[in-house]
Amino acid sequence: MSFSRASMMAARVWRPALAGNVFARNLPAIASFPGHIMQQPRTMATSRRDPKETASALINIFPGEGMAAKSGSILFTAAVAAYMVSKEIYIVDAEFYEMLAIFGAYYIWYLGGRDGAIEYFNERKATMKKVLETARQDHKAVVQERIEHISKLSDVVDITKGLYDMAKDIAKLEAEAYELKQRVAFSNDVKSMLDQWVRYEASVREAQQRKLVEAVLSKIKTSLDDPKVQQTILNQCLSDVENLASTARA
Repeated sequence: MSFSRASMMAARVWRPALAGNVFARNLPAIASFPGHIMQQPRTMATSRRDPKETASALINIFPGEGMAAKSGSILFTAAVAAYMVSKEIYIVDAEFYEMLAIFGAYYIWYLGGRDGAIEYFNERKATMKKVLETARQDHKAVVQERIEHISKLSDVVDITKGLYDMAKDIAKLEAEAYELKQRVAFSNDVKSMLDQWVRYEASVREAQQRKLVEAVLSKIKTSLDDPKVQQTILNQCLSDVENLASTARA
């Protein structure tokens, strides 16, 4: 009797711990279900599963790869359960059926929401894959555009050399033009100076000639005022007239 009471107490201690462990193991899976799956109980209730699929799912719960291994696991589990019940290690009472109903409800809930969860996660996976693919294509396009832009600048060295040579030629031509401009300016200055000198010499020569003419005229006037000169001129004129007259008579 004391062993039976100890078995009942041990079973009562084990049952909450076992239920807590099972619930703790299933809580992340239950909490990870998306909200829209939990909000569609009517759809889950109306969707009927194939009995073959349900049976296969129940069989797949037990460990083992083949049917023989799974059958052995089922028989071993049943034997252990029968031994525990027969030895009053575990007592089948109302709490057992409550726990069985809870886990059955959890399992049915899992079977009903598994497909929706798989579909949801597949959609999320496809969306993430699409986003990553789009980002990869955009990055590839940007890199390709950058490569094309850089390839257009491949001949920038030759262009720079050509522009440098052109700049040197332009600087040389500008220096020559400046030199010619300075020469023309110097020639104009020299010409202007020579023109001024020529004009000065012409004015000096003209002044000298004017003075010379005035001096000659004044001397002639002075000579003409002399009576002797006038008499000499008159005698010369008369002599010339007589010569002309004699020549005309002859």
